[in-house]
Amino acid sequence: MPHTAVSTKRAISFLFSYVKKHAWSIISGMLLLVAVDLCQLLIPRIVQRTIDVLGDEHFSQRVILVDSIKIVGLAAAMVVLRFFWRLCIVGPSRRIERQIRQDMFTHLMTLSFSYFNKTKTGDLMALAINDLNAIRMASGMGLIGLTDAVFMGSMSVIFMLTTNVKLTLCTVLPLPVIVFVMLRFGGTIQSRFKDVQESFGVISSRAQEAFSGIRVIKGFVQEAQELEGFVKACDAYVDTNMNLVRIWGFFFPIITFLASLSLSLLYLFGGRFVIEGTLSLGQFLSFAFYIGLLVWPMMAVGWVFNMMQRGIASSKRIMDLMDTRSDVPPVDAAAVTIPQIQRRQIRGAITLRDLSFRYQPDKKDMLKRLTLDIPAGTSLGIMGKPGSGKTTLISLLFHLFPVGRGKILIDGVDINDIPLPALRSAIGYVPQDSFLFSDTVENNIAFGIEHDAFEKTAVERVARQAAIHDEIMALHQGFETKIGERGVTLSGGQKQRLAIARALLVDPKILILDDALSSVDAATEHAILGSIAATIRGRTSIVIAHRVSTVMQCDTIVVLSEGEIVERGRHDELLARDGFYARLYHLQKLSAAKTNEKVG
Repeated sequence: MPHTAVSTKRAISFLFSYVKKHAWSIISGMLLLVAVDLCQLLIPRIVQRTIDVLGDEHFSQRVILVDSIKIVGLAAAMVVLRFFWRLCIVGPSRRIERQIRQDMFTHLMTLSFSYFNKTKTGDLMALAINDLNAIRMASGMGLIGLTDAVFMGSMSVIFMLTTNVKLTLCTVLPLPVIVFVMLRFGGTIQSRFKDVQESFGVISSRAQEAFSGIRVIKGFVQEAQELEGFVKACDAYVDTNMNLVRIWGFFFPIITFLASLSLSLLYLFGGRFVIEGTLSLGQFLSFAFYIGLLVWPMMAVGWVFNMMQRGIASSKRIMDLMDTRSDVPPVDAAAVTIPQIQRRQIRGAITLRDLSFRYQPDKKDMLKRLTLDIPAGTSLGIMGKPGSGKTTLISLLFHLFPVGRGKILIDGVDINDIPLPALRSAIGYVPQDSFLFSDTVENNIAFGIEHDAFEKTAVERVARQAAIHDEIMALHQGFETKIGERGVTLSGGQKQRLAIARALLVDPKILILDDALSSVDAATEHAILGSIAATIRGRTSIVIAHRVSTVMQCDTIVVLSEGEIVERGRHDELLARDGFYARLYHLQKLSAAKTNEKVG
């Protein structure tokens, strides 16, 4: 994934922008947590009082009973209060995680095709899982630990100061060292955790690619090589984790040692004070309790600090994504003044004016000075060798990439002035590599329209037009059959015909078939073209194909070569010119004749 320089201050502001939406709940949780801490802090005072009156004339069974009831009451209050502060703090952390995940997904949907061309799916999955988990921990358990450490630590010190100032100063000497250790290792922890998350993204990418391409892997007997690559990625992940653990492994024991050092100082100086008579046994014991209560805040400081550093590192990674902007700028629908565009009544007239395009500034042009008119309701056939620019041209009509030099006009309106939803809702697109979802056949066909806004009869009608209806009915549950991930249970031709049915159901003004019949035989192709002929009539259609039989009935046919139009005309006109189109026609005709001869 591309990275930008996101400052720690911006990352903290990003986190706070989500936390403040749940401020009342979190503040309530913190107050309840403070109440729990107060209960814990009062118990040593009760124990101190009990110990100090043991040899006093005021000592009695009633004192023991009352103090025991007080301790049990405080413990019961802590149980109830702990339950509610967890609801008030942990609950919002889960909702913060959900909201950031939704915002991430929403933002991803606005990014252009070029972003996904250069970003691995595994990296995005790592953001949506590991990084969000780190943010959830920072905004939930991190706040809990921070509140607990600050309040419990400061109040323990205050209670100790009210008991014996000199002994307090002696026992808290290690505390400044913790601050130094935090400042020394904070940046390193953050940097190494970012490396861990990026390494996890590599593992996710390799796993996703392996599972998606499992047929190819098995077909070429590459299981061992894939396993070797995956093991290397896992080893790298372990190495980056170990780099983090080495720092954290040093950091945490140091905090624990300093906490234990405070207890040792108490025994050293407190014991002397008791012997000298300047400190009572009850006060010494309460001091031991407070030192015990201080051990957790001192340890929590390191734990919280590590968690916050992880949360900040993950926030920076997510902000890298959120800062990314589509290279196809959005059009404000409210600012559009063209009436038919406002009403989404696009007729489908397409005009290319001196259009050139390249994917990267330092790469060669994929399209070169194309000029072409496709009147509304007419059909255009496009042919050419692989890499001639056919699919690139279609991608620009969808505005998947920013239009380079020249113009694309739809109904006379510059494509840059048409809101993307209005443009794309007017286009029905069938790619060569038809993507299907792990859902029912019916829902795959009806994917392009609102849920429950379609009728089953309409789905069946377009299935018949795409010559797939009978094969669907032969499935064990007909249209309700689930077809597996990416339509794995279907053949290539069946996938393409389902995609054609999906495009026909949205009733588009512009229909684009991008080599959409390449996986069906000539007879099925003829049946599909005959079936959808009436449907195509009256709407603009663009047909990309490698077989002449697919485009020969189009109103206009163009042949692309290295991004330029080298031939243009109707079928008969192109045959008369004896160029690429004519040679391909005769070659395919001869091939078909030989096939029929062998079959006969």
